[in-house]
Amino acid sequence: MKPKHIKEQRQKAIRIIRKRQREIYQKIKELGYIKLKEPIRHGWFKEIVITENVERYKNKAAILELYDCIEKSFWGRTKEKADKQWFHKISKHLIYKEFPTISKKQFNRLTYKAQAMCTVFSFRNENKKIKKRFYIRIPKGAYKIKYTRAYITHSKRIDPQLESELDLLEQQLYKSGYYEIWQESYWRNYWRTPEEHKQKFQVTKQLNALKKYPLQDIINDNISWEIN
Repeated sequence: MKPKHIKEQRQKAIRIIRKRQREIYQKIKELGYIKLKEPIRHGWFKEIVITENVERYKNKAAILELYDCIEKSFWGRTKEKADKQWFHKISKHLIYKEFPTISKKQFNRLTYKAQAMCTVFSFRNENKKIKKRFYIRIPKGAYKIKYTRAYITHSKRIDPQLESELDLLEQQLYKSGYYEIWQESYWRNYWRTPEEHKQKFQVTKQLNALKKYPLQDIINDNISWEIN
């Protein structure tokens, strides 16, 4: 086992690297896109579109509101791969009568009339936890499923210096002694529940509060404290 001070130095170095990576990701995002002179064919979309028949329905506004909150298109290099993405959604979030379901969070944002067109159901997610989603009861004649050719219309701006720095930072994380600490930190934070995060924060807060007391008082258990 490495001495404690060496591990702490590496943990600090990893935090600095990760902070710089986040800064670079933000700068790359802010570079934006360049519009191409000629669009490039790039696969297919399988998508849900509203038809002209929607005008016939008194609850048109609610239908359009529900349509706006769903994921409408699924991309693939071929029609078959677009179908594969479609069926993946069926297995993950369920699709009812060829229309995606919505989450409780999305449901809560809807108006009363739009909510009246939804039906709650329960299911188990990948972690075997019971979750709730909502079927959307939109009239079949108000929408249709179609395939649409997909095109690349914009190209991402690239800064070679930022990309090069990102590569160098990643290489540092893979150095011997760094990779293990990085992965340990990543998975520990990834799997921690919100309650565990809160508890960790409270414990850290209380430990920091103990610093103002003499060491001997702490050893003799003369200090009382608790996690709120």
